[in-house]
Amino acid sequence: MKLGDSEKSILVVLAGIAIAVLGFMYLIKPNYEETQTIKAECVQLQDRLTLLQQKEARRDEYLANTEKLNNAFQEKLDAFAPDLNQEVTIMFLEGIKDNNDFDIATLELGEPEQFYTLGLGGGDATLDATAGTTGTTEAASTEAASTEAASTEAATDATALAEGDAVDEAEYNCYRAAFPLEYTGSYASLKDVVKYVNDFESRMTIDSIEIAYDADSDLYGGALNLMLYAVTSSDRPETSMEMNDVEIGTDNIFQGAVGSGSSSVVSTMTKYDENEGAAIESSYDFYAMLNPASSDVSAKVVGQNGAGKEASVISNSDNDVTNLSFEFYEKDGKNYCKYTLGDSVSYEAEVTSAEDIKLLIQSSARKNDDDKVGVKVSIRNTTDLPVYVKVAGDDSVSPRVKIANKSGAVKVY
Repeated sequence: MKLGDSEKSILVVLAGIAIAVLGFMYLIKPNYEETQTIKAECVQLQDRLTLLQQKEARRDEYLANTEKLNNAFQEKLDAFAPDLNQEVTIMFLEGIKDNNDFDIATLELGEPEQFYTLGLGGGDATLDATAGTTGTTEAASTEAASTEAASTEAATDATALAEGDAVDEAEYNCYRAAFPLEYTGSYASLKDVVKYVNDFESRMTIDSIEIAYDADSDLYGGALNLMLYAVTSSDRPETSMEMNDVEIGTDNIFQGAVGSGSSSVVSTMTKYDENEGAAIESSYDFYAMLNPASSDVSAKVVGQNGAGKEASVISNSDNDVTNLSFEFYEKDGKNYCKYTLGDSVSYEAEVTSAEDIKLLIQSSARKNDDDKVGVKVSIRNTTDLPVYVKVAGDDSVSPRVKIANKSGAVKVY
């Protein structure tokens, strides 16, 4: 069958249309889509370039904010111990025993438990269901997490500008340990313990407290539930503390150490309670004076008060913290005080007072950061007389005087 000219024309047109469609489908359309994709990528890259140029213009501001936020985060982190090892526990309990007229009848040492994880690499933080039972912990963790998040965002921008690399992920594991204890002591000593916990160098809270009053003995007793916190990480070194001042053991396991159980005696020592022992500053039996390192007189002077007692004075001018011990004891029917400054310089003096023994530690404010003068004081009393100690004029920011330990009937103001 022969095709007419009109039919041939139609076939030619259809063939042309088919070729055009195929050409569009297989040649033009892919090139068009690729072109559109490249244009979209160019728009995105242009936007990113504009953003990076804006950040580059504010580089110094980002770096300054990064340092500021990192310092804020580190300040929060430093409030928590780097671990919950035995040294932290022992030194905390030693501080309660030595610095307060407070008897601990029973004590439980809780096992550390992990309850929170802080991740600096953008990972999810996890919190167990029991964490809500300690509001202080949750608030502290939330505050630290907020600071951490802000610090991480700024650090990411600054590091990307400087190095173009992602921030390495670091985890901070949060632990806590409970210390339930039963106690007895005076009302003043109980307040001192609460203050001691609040001012403790590592994060510590009082989760609950029970107080009962015994009118006959004028003593308070009850239960105290303490919680100690720590944040561990590979970049936080474990705690290392000197344990030289910690008393270990006793001569007889069926008897308390010397001075143990003396809190009930100390709680009745109220003779100089008015104005926190201010009367001792004008009338005392023994003294220790601490002067600035740049002073014209010796930095540390110890002696017996009274006329003609010049021979009793011992001193040194070392610009450091020196051990200072006072031992009050009975010998040949008389009471004596032996005070030792450093490792070898000491003096033995007879106690002339018949009612009590008063010791004044007169300190002073530090002149500058180079002024390192200080003393670590140990007081041991085995006499029948009470010993009253007044620490006066000490530096409020960086105290020169640390009462390392005391035993027997000793009260410190």
